Order: sequence, then C-alpha cells, then structure tokens
Amino acid sequence: MNTFVTSQATLNLSHVAIREADLDLAATCGIKYWFLPTQPHSKVDNGVVWLAAGACGTALHTHSEEEEYFSVEYGELEIFAGDRWIRLTAGQSLTIPAGMRHTLRNQSTHSCLYFYSISPEFASVI
Repeated sequence: MNTFVTSQATLNLSHVAIREADLDLAATCGIKYWFLPTQPHSKVDNGVVWLAAGACGTALHTHSEEEEYFSVEYGELEIFAGDRWIRLTAGQSLTIPAGMRHTLRNQSTHSCLYFYSISPEFASVI
C-alpha cells in the first residue's frame, strides 16, 4: 500500500509509515495527511491524503499564487472548483489554477486516497 501511481509519476512511499492504526485514528477525524519530502529549492509541496467516507477537506479557500493538482488513487473525491462540484474517481486528476476558490469532500460510502501537489510551493491561502 505504500506505492501509488499518479498520472504524473509513481510515488514510492516506503519512507512514509502508513499503518492500519493510523487509518483507524484518522477515521475519528475523517482526514489524514502524509506530507512528502521534496528536494531543496523545488518550489513544490506534495502529499497524500486519506479522506474518510462522508468527510470534508479544508474550508473553501483560494491560493493567490499557487496552482493545486489532485490525483485520486482510490475511491471518489468531489472537488468544488469555481462554481461547481467535479467528481473524480481512481485514475482521474484535476488542476485548480491560482486564484480559483476550491474545497473538497468525499460523499461516497468508501474512503478515498488522493495525491496533491501545490506549485509554486505553498505560500498563501486566502
């Protein structure tokens, strides 16, 4: 379970401890983040997020300078972008341009795992 393939690359997360106990604990909150290390000066922030069935992600927000890329590894993810909800399933991805309001949720009956990348590096949230 520690290797994920996205449309951008294969992610080997052997250095990230994803334990069943972590998922159980995350289930009480509905969300669990694994921040992925990047090269110095890469100007990109990456991570993997587990989202419980019925859970919501961050509040509706905007990045003034950064675009954000999402790729669903398993499950279903709904992303509100601009003025509408977009449903993504495993293998699908979406890029939110800088300045666009967005949030996300998982309204399915199964958990979701997705990869995200914020570029240039995470610097501002409005």
